[in-house]
Amino acid sequence: MLPLLDDDLLVDIRRDDVSGADAPVGLRERKKRQARAAIADAALELFADKGFDDTTVAEVAVRAGVSPATVARYYPTKESLLFADVEVKAPALRAAVLARPASESPYTALVTALSSGGNGNDPEHRRRLMLSRRAIASSPVLRGRAAAFMDVWRDAITEMVVARGASPEEGRVLATVVTALLDEVGRRWAFDGGTDDLPTLIAEAFAALARTHRRPA
Repeated sequence: MLPLLDDDLLVDIRRDDVSGADAPVGLRERKKRQARAAIADAALELFADKGFDDTTVAEVAVRAGVSPATVARYYPTKESLLFADVEVKAPALRAAVLARPASESPYTALVTALSSGGNGNDPEHRRRLMLSRRAIASSPVLRGRAAAFMDVWRDAITEMVVARGASPEEGRVLATVVTALLDEVGRRWAFDGGTDDLPTLIAEAFAALARTHRRPA
């Protein structure tokens, strides 16, 4: 699970700070998103190549073409560089879940939104996901801290399905199952080389889960 950002341009946000006071809000926000994406990409590449523990924030700044202070402005901890996508993807998923027809159950709305494709086959998304998985696999520290990241996603998904009408308890249980399922799909996808169709794998995993609710014929 990695961010959906336009990162073709490496932007030093310091230039925007001193020369963009009168720039339109849309342009400033676009530059900030590009800067965030450039920093996250640089970090993922270094984490995958050198390992998380052996990469410094200063090295990330050099690779991204920004200052260490700019890195710290967007990502207050080194771990947050690896788990940068939730601020972008959680709102996008929430919008997709809430846009589903009112006749759908919270479960159906969530599963359909997750299985609909999104950017799952975008080359940049796949590259980032593979780099993230490689970095996590290379660091025992990160493997432990990834659990905290999954807690953030579980809380976000809980809120989405409660907004669709689930009770808080139902939302928490559903979110726990879904985040575990998505984590397992991502792990298997990366282990197998990252060539399979991610939306298809997600849909197949949810189908397998649904089959466990059926009575034997």
